[in-house]
Amino acid sequence: MKSELNSLLKRPHVMMDLMSEADIVTLTLVLSHLTSDSKYIELIEPYVKGAFDYAARVPEEISLEIRNKLIEVLLHKNNQKTSLNSIENINDKFIQKIMSVGVGEDVPNEYVPMMKEELSFDVDNIRDFNVEYIKEHKNNNFNCVIIGAGLCGILAGIKFLQAGIPFIIIEKNDSIGGTWYENSYPGCGVDTPNHVYAYSFEPSFKWNEFYSKRDAIYKYLKSCVEKYNLSKYIRLNTTVEKCIYNEMDKKWETTIRNNKNKEKLQSSIIISAVGQLNRPSLPDIHGINGFKKPIIHTGAWDHKYNFNNKNVSLIGTGASSMQVAPELAKVAKKLTVFQRTPHWVIANPNYHRKLSKGKKWVLKNIPYYSRWYRFQLFWGFCDGIHASLCKDPSWNFPDRSINHTNDRFRINMIKHIESIIGNDKELLQKVIPDYPPYGKRMLMDNNWFKMLKRKNVELISGNINSITEDSVIDKNNNHYKTDVIVTATGFNASKMLWPMDIIGKNQMNLSNYWKDDNPRAHLGITVPNFPNFFIMYGPNTNLAHGGSIVFHGECQIRYILGCIKLLLSKNVSAMDCRTNVFEDYNKYLDEQHGKMVWTHSKVSSWYRNDSGRVITNSPWRLVDYWNMTKEPKENDFMFN
Repeated sequence: MKSELNSLLKRPHVMMDLMSEADIVTLTLVLSHLTSDSKYIELIEPYVKGAFDYAARVPEEISLEIRNKLIEVLLHKNNQKTSLNSIENINDKFIQKIMSVGVGEDVPNEYVPMMKEELSFDVDNIRDFNVEYIKEHKNNNFNCVIIGAGLCGILAGIKFLQAGIPFIIIEKNDSIGGTWYENSYPGCGVDTPNHVYAYSFEPSFKWNEFYSKRDAIYKYLKSCVEKYNLSKYIRLNTTVEKCIYNEMDKKWETTIRNNKNKEKLQSSIIISAVGQLNRPSLPDIHGINGFKKPIIHTGAWDHKYNFNNKNVSLIGTGASSMQVAPELAKVAKKLTVFQRTPHWVIANPNYHRKLSKGKKWVLKNIPYYSRWYRFQLFWGFCDGIHASLCKDPSWNFPDRSINHTNDRFRINMIKHIESIIGNDKELLQKVIPDYPPYGKRMLMDNNWFKMLKRKNVELISGNINSITEDSVIDKNNNHYKTDVIVTATGFNASKMLWPMDIIGKNQMNLSNYWKDDNPRAHLGITVPNFPNFFIMYGPNTNLAHGGSIVFHGECQIRYILGCIKLLLSKNVSAMDCRTNVFEDYNKYLDEQHGKMVWTHSKVSSWYRNDSGRVITNSPWRLVDYWNMTKEPKENDFMFN
């Protein structure tokens, strides 16, 4: 046990005070885990209605009993110097029961293996079995170029370092961090709970909020680079222009540029970790190039510009707008928000909450607490709501929602909006979407509706007609004079890996293969005719309904390492995804999307390309993708 826990076990009254600030449901899951006794979860079961702390109302006398018993169990194990109850010693059916009580609904037994892997991290990282194999069997034939030093690139670097495979990370910016370096607008932060927005092998107990702001995430990524001494493997201010596969040598040649200097790198493997959201997209509005004043994209913020007492025009009402607009409204003379279509907005009691001292202490020190807490968050924000995103063919109101639960979400969100907007029918008409919940990215309410009621804020709905040298003109030909335009208009998500040229076998250009805006990959990772070329956060791996892109990244790097293990075990140098496997997977994926909310007739979003195909989002539950990527199938590939 940790020394800090050992010392406080001698002062149970202090421990009791700290534990009183933690989630009693999660503490009960820990106690049940440590004792293999079901009576504790049976005590709280009637009071747990969901996965989050605000969804449980456990009586104080039961909570007190749980805390006392947990202290007693930990003290006994410490005094007897006995080991904690390994997850391998616990019956699978009991693990399933613990999970189900913890989230207030039945969790299928297919989640047990994934949860056992999560709970094994405190003992041994079993997710790294490929790393250990590669370390023992590696040869000098493999090295890797990793493109991008954001969240996935750092993850890949850590795992390749542990596996002993030579690598270099190429980063176009002057710092690591990717999107968390590039996006620095006021209010920028995660809209996923940050306790699942961290590497499973590198949890952070320093978060001060449930939903951290940009600086905290950026600091976390920098600390990971420092801990694993990755800086010496990263080349900053360097762009990748093209990657060409040499079929004779079975090597990739990557052309990089640093200022005016070009260089060519040879590697057996390439990992693209540039992601989907790294090239800002400016709106295509008539006259925008003639605007004489500043235009600032949220993805390239100008910290020198003074917004105080200015007339600000904000274009877009998506995720970044939800975060930046309330900050701009505090200082602007007038903030005019231009909205094409409204978004659904969730009221989340934890979104602005700070983590208490006790909660932080428990997360760091109580065995297994952070792991069970992660599961509750994964369930509540992803797999637990997945069914509500699937169309019910027999549903009677398909225009407004897609199933009963989806409709309940709609009703609750409208109630939240009305509770703030009140009887302002004109504003209500502007802010309530006509499409089903989750059709577009769901947003956390960052006091958006309160902001819209400010006297210095105006919401203009509908397309912008044009922009002049000093004004924005709406569809009704109303002119809005402005000192600065802020574009919260997202990224070129459909142009994945753009502007790099990736040239595979037979001189095939990946951009042409993808027809510019139709990126596809097997499991989002591999593409036929591009041997040993792997993609992280690739096509159809975005989690639009919740979950954690970090979790997906760990699934992907494990799969990639599994591919290298295959190369070593077969004593070959290259592997290429079979076309029929690629096509079958994408056909199945498209069929799944056809059953989901993102293909609803009223939904048009950046998730879809010009032909209407969903290209960014994953239709799978976390447990599905975990199983799909657990180990590459040898028959899915051709080997040299």
